[in-house]
Amino acid sequence: MCGIAGMVTPSPEPLLETFLSQAKLHLRSRGPDHFDSAKLDQGVHLLHTRLSIIDLTGGVQPMQDEDGAIVFNGEIYNYQELRDRRIEYRTTSDTEVLLKGMAARGLPFLNDVDGMFAFCYFDRHRRRLTLARDRFGIKPLYYYRSARCFAFSSTLQSLMVFSRKRINERGLAEYYSFRACCAPNTIFDDVYELKAGEALVFDIATMKIEQIVRWVHPKTHQRQIKDENAALELLDSNLRLAIKRHLVSDVPVATLLSGGVDSSIVTALAAQYAPSISAFTIGFEEDGFDESRYAAAVCRAHGIRHHVEYCNADAFLQHVDAWPAVMDDVVADPSAVFLYAVAQFVRDSSYKVVLSGEGADEMFCGYNQYFRFKFAKQFYKAGKYLPLLPSLIGTVRGSKSREIHFARQLSLIPHYYGAGLIFEPYLISSLLVRSFEVVGVDTLSAALDLDVARRLPDDILTRTDRATMHASVEARVPFLTQYVCAVADRCSEDLLLNGRQRKYILKKLAERYVPAECLYRRKVGFDLPLAKWFRNQLKERLLDNMRGSWQYDFINKDFFHGIVEDHMAGRNDNADKLWAFLLLEQNVEFLRSLPSQAHADRSMMAVN
Repeated sequence: MCGIAGMVTPSPEPLLETFLSQAKLHLRSRGPDHFDSAKLDQGVHLLHTRLSIIDLTGGVQPMQDEDGAIVFNGEIYNYQELRDRRIEYRTTSDTEVLLKGMAARGLPFLNDVDGMFAFCYFDRHRRRLTLARDRFGIKPLYYYRSARCFAFSSTLQSLMVFSRKRINERGLAEYYSFRACCAPNTIFDDVYELKAGEALVFDIATMKIEQIVRWVHPKTHQRQIKDENAALELLDSNLRLAIKRHLVSDVPVATLLSGGVDSSIVTALAAQYAPSISAFTIGFEEDGFDESRYAAAVCRAHGIRHHVEYCNADAFLQHVDAWPAVMDDVVADPSAVFLYAVAQFVRDSSYKVVLSGEGADEMFCGYNQYFRFKFAKQFYKAGKYLPLLPSLIGTVRGSKSREIHFARQLSLIPHYYGAGLIFEPYLISSLLVRSFEVVGVDTLSAALDLDVARRLPDDILTRTDRATMHASVEARVPFLTQYVCAVADRCSEDLLLNGRQRKYILKKLAERYVPAECLYRRKVGFDLPLAKWFRNQLKERLLDNMRGSWQYDFINKDFFHGIVEDHMAGRNDNADKLWAFLLLEQNVEFLRSLPSQAHADRSMMAVN
């Protein structure tokens, strides 16, 4: 796992050295073990910071051969199977397998890759760069383009050298709708993110983006598996294969264990292949939020070494001021703060790699929103005759926006908009100065696809990547392999959502490996007592950031103040909305404080 960056500039560029130094600085935590850069012909500069996981001595990057060069962030779990017997390899690293595979086959090679990645491949013969991101978007990749240069990086912070740092209004609207800007948008209008499963081809001769293509083979939902036993056996074998591959490493591997179903089954199966594995858990002092006892039950059942660190509001507050530097690309998920805390705990315990349970909720119907959507579709036949239901709920329940949104689902044509909504679709037009349409989907399969395509890469995986990599820890996600995903895609909807039972088939599988007390209970995960904290420890911090906020150029000040007042008075739990505001305010201010082209231009004018 690493940090990558690069720049193409055919003529002398004053910002080159600044960019390279900033990239090295901001990618340092992603790769503390080794740093190197290479100036190639044709004005191509590549940079790499390394967290050494596989082939600790031979996998140094940028890696070059007679055909090209590569900088690569990620892991290829089946790299040994992909080695071509006709080729003589100089290392035992997965990086060289990717380098040779791109030279021989180009983008089609990626459909055979089982792994997570973001990379830049330089083709010497065709004089072009290919940037690519894995099918699920586990690893990030951002880029900037202008007439005089093209640059890319694993982080937004590195690219602030070039950015004018003007707010991207569509990105901001997406953030307040879905907790994150949706690729290719970022919070600034001149920096972009490559989408999951896409590749960008840049022509060096013309200094233009030649094409942006989707390299992933399109999938189709056949949903032909209806037999529970057949689904169980296929899911069991494919998940076992994924976990076995994800344990491949030249350094010790641990797990992140929340005590929920997903991380519990990953931990239990990992222990069968690595009996000495350790599990790390964050516990909470507040009642109703601590799941460490369930995590402990999993560890007892499998003889796993269990490490627990307890956190509270004070620990959360200690991270808030420094959080924008950790988060980089803003994602309004407060649980990321404690994910960072547990990643630090892992690193301090001398581990570099952890397995995590991300992706199972989006593929196997793990969120309550899926049940509500399915119920709304069933109820709508009667609910359409109750057009005043949302108004009635609003009168009876006041400003409880989640309940009003659900009432609108019942009485209007039901659409699914995503599992991570901040401002519900009916509220977003009141929040924003300029209109923004939130488009939904109308089937359960489409709802799952929407969350896999948007929520996972833009929100969940971005959060996990930043929180772990800032602690110099690699997080691997076994559920996010094409063959585990294929099982979910082939299962009938009833095997995913059976009545009110979410993740039905996954929980049936978990019954084989996870103590019963850990399975059929309320989902908590990394939920926090944030509502309480905003009425106490975080209140003044929020109010300070609201005074003279730059956001009032884009959001309705009076409307947002009403949201705050409703929360403080206890009329509604708006903690997610308040956190989104606070985090965005601090994140943009931090990014704007970094060296930039605008600063450089002003400095040059002053000198002249």
